[in-house]
Amino acid sequence: MILNNYNKNKCFYGCNIYEYSKNYIYWENREPTTDEVEILNYLKNKFYNKKLSILHIGVGSSFIAKNLENTSIINGISISKNEILNANKLNIKNYKTFLINKHQHNFFEIISSKFYNKYDIIIDVNLKSFSCCQLSFEKVFNSYSKLLNKDGMILSGKKGMNWSSILKPVLRFSFTKFFYKKLKEFPGSRNNILTIKECDYLAKKNDLIFTEEENSNVVSFIKF
Repeated sequence: MILNNYNKNKCFYGCNIYEYSKNYIYWENREPTTDEVEILNYLKNKFYNKKLSILHIGVGSSFIAKNLENTSIINGISISKNEILNANKLNIKNYKTFLINKHQHNFFEIISSKFYNKYDIIIDVNLKSFSCCQLSFEKVFNSYSKLLNKDGMILSGKKGMNWSSILKPVLRFSFTKFFYKKLKEFPGSRNNILTIKECDYLAKKNDLIFTEEENSNVVSFIKF
């Protein structure tokens, strides 16, 4: 779904954020990240055949939805129109996607009022990687905590915690597409590397329990 008046390319504190008004190739046809694969396996093992309400931040190729379509209600968001169009083509029952930047100033109001208002699981494999500023990141994280049901979980991956990127459109050429633009990730601020110490801080600040899952790169924040 592409919403009217959604393109508020400022964070809550006034930073310019990625403006997603154009169609650029991004992750819609790429393989899932290893963090996504590990999170999927974690969900299947921990919640076998249990119906969950899930918010997936950054749907990519819709790998999560395709593998949980029979058991869960999934809302997904992306800053890529192509990822949204690809998700819509899948015609997965109980899967709705929305073109939203999690850092835009009215993210929480849009999610909580227009979509599913509480979730059992929020998946974000890049919690801090694309943040415009520390204040916006902490506000996004606080929004996640408010969107969780009791005993709900924010799930992320250690690999995604350890890098920082910014997105820019670049021009490419192929014999099938000729000249086209795609989104490319460039190194971002080192301040967006998310440490275990900061995870503990975020958990305490938002009344969550932070856990590093055993034998896995998955990390979780649980609402109690």
